[in-house]
Amino acid sequence: MLKQETYKKVSEVFGTVVGVASMIGMIDLNEVDGADEPVSYKAAVDEIDINDIINKAIEVGRYKELQINLYNIKRNPRMKDLTRYKRAWESIKK
Repeated sequence: MLKQETYKKVSEVFGTVVGVASMIGMIDLNEVDGADEPVSYKAAVDEIDINDIINKAIEVGRYKELQINLYNIKRNPRMKDLTRYKRAWESIKK
């Protein structure tokens, strides 16, 4: 356990509140019968792919070009956002 002076010193140095987490409960992994299956959210999969395209564009310094191409691609109500981002990214890579 830390002393009160240590809490004050650390909070002054880092400029933030310092707290201690208390354990609520614990599960022994050896007692668990089976592992939980990962949950996938279909709506989030497209968002993750869009974020990957944006991150790649930022890394290569072409984010502005990506946004211009996205603006120039006409919005089709049947076209998904992921398709728009993929087309814009492909046109930049050429």
